[in-house]
Amino acid sequence: MKKFLIVFLFLITASFSFADSEEIDLYNYLYQGALTHEEQLSLLQTMAESKLTGAGDFYSRALHRLVIEYPNVSGATAREVADEQAIVLANLLGQEKYAAAGPDLWRAVDVFSNPLVKAEVLMALGKIQARAFLPQVIQVLQALNGSPAPDRLNGERVAFGAIVALEKYQDISGYLPVYFASTGWYSDRIKNQALNSLAVISSDPTQPMLEIINGSGYNYAVKLEALQSMEASGASNDSKSSVAAAALSEGWRASTTDARLRGQLNSMRKFAMRMIRSYGASGDSIYPLLERSYKQFADRNDGDRDEALDALNTLRTLASDESARRLSAFLMTINQKLQSGTLTRKDEDLVRAIIPALGAAGRPIGRPALNSVVALNWTAAVKALAQEALRDLQ
Repeated sequence: MKKFLIVFLFLITASFSFADSEEIDLYNYLYQGALTHEEQLSLLQTMAESKLTGAGDFYSRALHRLVIEYPNVSGATAREVADEQAIVLANLLGQEKYAAAGPDLWRAVDVFSNPLVKAEVLMALGKIQARAFLPQVIQVLQALNGSPAPDRLNGERVAFGAIVALEKYQDISGYLPVYFASTGWYSDRIKNQALNSLAVISSDPTQPMLEIINGSGYNYAVKLEALQSMEASGASNDSKSSVAAAALSEGWRASTTDARLRGQLNSMRKFAMRMIRSYGASGDSIYPLLERSYKQFADRNDGDRDEALDALNTLRTLASDESARRLSAFLMTINQKLQSGTLTRKDEDLVRAIIPALGAAGRPIGRPALNSVVALNWTAAVKALAQEALRDLQ
């Protein structure tokens, strides 16, 4: 019967010149009369090869019929043919961008167990922009992202379909599920597809990355990874700066006694400061945070010297009146310790970083603190640093 249909169609279409609509009517007539899914599949494959246009309504009705009949299809071979039929129909509906097929395409996700069918149907939902089902597609990928599927290959197939679907939707609400797929348990093929899809969904991931960094449902390692992803993105300098400021704030808002988690927060703060040095300050809110990074080491025994130096270097790079004001305050505090005889080795170490930073900031506000160094009983080497910094201010 299959060979007969193909030969019959070849003879008909070769002998007559049909408009697409007339040819579609012919296929519809034959499809309705087909007795098996194998015959229906042959007709659909022939239609696909013919590259007809305007057949969306026919494909939609065919899918509706298939979804209803599928639970009653028995036998492995018959199910395989019906699965292939669903794949062809989903692909054709996607090409036609036939939005009215959305409800039946989503029903097919539930009705068909074959992961290849699910993947093709999900992609079709994105291609036809069936926005009513965008939340459901997001849920499919979120569920898969949570943990490796029992059958990893099948799980990856469905995830691939969901990722491509969200790429086609190009809606920012799909960004985070695809982002977490790019960092998830999947093979490189799936993660690379997710990375490629992210660039299509949005060139500016500021909003979703801020959602991670400020969100209470994400751990510190995930927040740091989001910050690193933001830095590597094609977003504007202003966007990167604003996300870095949020990460620095989050790095000080959180508190833990766990040494490993404290290390993650420390890494996030230092990475944020590196970004601020590269992309600038998004506002004055960062200055108290930079001061805290400095004082955590300068005034206590549990701080990180590298973080304190990063804070000084960031203030130096920003070269604003406010950064010079903070650096001057740090220097005057150490000057007072010298006068009171409470100077420590740590202070001597820090003063050699603060003085050049104050000179590099280039703000006259720093002159009084530097003059105090020259006037006090500092070593010749420290005084020389201060005199050089003063020359930088001229």
